[in-house]
Amino acid sequence: MKNIFYFIYFSLILIVSAKAQSKNDQFLINQKLDSKFKNEIVFVKLINDSRCPEKTQCVWAGEVSFEVAAYRNKKLVEKKQFTLNNSTEEEVKKWFTLHSPIRKNPIKYVAVYPYPKNGMNTKQEDYFIQLIY
Repeated sequence: MKNIFYFIYFSLILIVSAKAQSKNDQFLINQKLDSKFKNEIVFVKLINDSRCPEKTQCVWAGEVSFEVAAYRNKKLVEKKQFTLNNSTEEEVKKWFTLHSPIRKNPIKYVAVYPYPKNGMNTKQEDYFIQLIY
């Protein structure tokens, strides 16, 4: 039963993501302070990633913990740690909306990539955040 719920949940996320990407309503957040915008968010570090690896069946979808920093005019405004899961998603979206360099539509989805792969380690510098509007 839980597997069906997770399948439906992630299918809906993929559909929303695909729809947003086709309209170019996405914004990527990297690990460098390199934006030309007045406001910028930087992915500082991955703290923990317990998400279910790709092509693996899990009872629990897991969660990802990370640290981000918000800058205004290249000056640090706030550093914040988040644990992203189903129950914290709204809080995370509110923070990103407040500090986002672009404010065209409400943020629908926040994702941390790359997603874990079974048996593979991902380097810290490969992680980034995707905002879907």
